[in-house]
Amino acid sequence: MNIVVVSWFWRGLRGHSVTFSLLFASFVLGLSISGGVKQLLASLGVHWLYVLILPVVFFAWMNGQETKWLPEEKRRRTIARALLFGSIVLAIVINQIRH
Repeated sequence: MNIVVVSWFWRGLRGHSVTFSLLFASFVLGLSISGGVKQLLASLGVHWLYVLILPVVFFAWMNGQETKWLPEEKRRRTIARALLFGSIVLAIVINQIRH
């Protein structure tokens, strides 16, 4: 597994970050949010360097805004953990259905 994805899991679990939990869940389920943002920027004609940098800046900004959008730490923790473990369970169930 990619070290970046492991760091998303860790930030979601220990940092109670809904943003990074969502990124991890999207990766586990095969829906790349960051890849979608990169494709959108590339299709708009944004320079390749910005296509690489802007998603990182965007997700870091979203992570910083979480405390404003979800001020209760307990609720953020619950949502983050539900996204993390729910995506893993869902990926296992999908894999079992396919086989």
